[in-house]
Amino acid sequence: MKVLKIEEIVRGILDGDRRAVSRGISVIENDYDSTVARRIIKEIFPSTGRAHIVGITGPPGIGKSTMIGNLSAMLSKKGFRVSVVAVDASSPFSGGSLLGNRIRMQESLSKYGVYMRSLANRGMNGGLSRSVWDAVKILDASGSDYIIVETVGAGQADLDIVNLAETVIVVLGPGLGDEIQAIKAGIMEIGHVFVINKMDRQGAFIAMKDIEETLAMSPSGEWKPPVVGVNSLTGEGYETFIEKIQEHGNFVKNHSGSILRKFRTELQMTIIQELRRKFESDISLFLGDNAVIERLIREKVDPYSAAEKLVKKIT
Repeated sequence: MKVLKIEEIVRGILDGDRRAVSRGISVIENDYDSTVARRIIKEIFPSTGRAHIVGITGPPGIGKSTMIGNLSAMLSKKGFRVSVVAVDASSPFSGGSLLGNRIRMQESLSKYGVYMRSLANRGMNGGLSRSVWDAVKILDASGSDYIIVETVGAGQADLDIVNLAETVIVVLGPGLGDEIQAIKAGIMEIGHVFVINKMDRQGAFIAMKDIEETLAMSPSGEWKPPVVGVNSLTGEGYETFIEKIQEHGNFVKNHSGSILRKFRTELQMTIIQELRRKFESDISLFLGDNAVIERLIREKVDPYSAAEKLVKKIT
């Protein structure tokens, strides 16, 4: 198999070539901090910023994958170019993603021309690794109109999606009971569109009312998050669902606040990574072998004091 050069990968991404897109994502996933990965992102960056990035989160088992399949297929039929990034939990041993049913989902979406890629979250606390951010840039530069990012689940660990996506979809369903109460503290605050899936089930309308009442008690802003009910088996409610996504996309275009917040978050994350890269080698040299550590233990120096001395020495 021919190995693509950096120039070919960049040119292929900008031309929308799927092989180059896949190769580019593999490069940044395997080593996002490498010179090659950084050069790819630097060269495609001027061509980013056109796609509408939609984040989808919600409790496990709520039907997010099926919903994404239906949503992306409908958007594709409407003439939009759609890509899907499914963020999976990392294996604690290899760091790779646990694919589950992703392969079957990928095969199903390919017939609609939807590009899909599973990425590991690499154990990141925010639920989204650096490689996810850069994969979205590659898909954006390749000509995607919509990029749908599915997170690993709901809760505090997945609030990072609000920093990446312009529109955050929170998927809930009937019969969650205490689960809904548990996630209200965090996830309810980041949603731009709330979707009640499985509207054919008992308690679906009660769940919709519960969410609407919760949102009514929340501080009101310029955007009022709508609550939409869908049935993923029949397709009921999906047209309204798409309308609300597009309405919020238009809202974001007219409000620069979310764009500023997104760039600020990524810039801060990148600066921290640069500082870590810069000082990691210095720290290793300072600590050397175990002799330094053994001396600190003998002298009963606490980790905070030891770290303060180290920082003063290398800065």
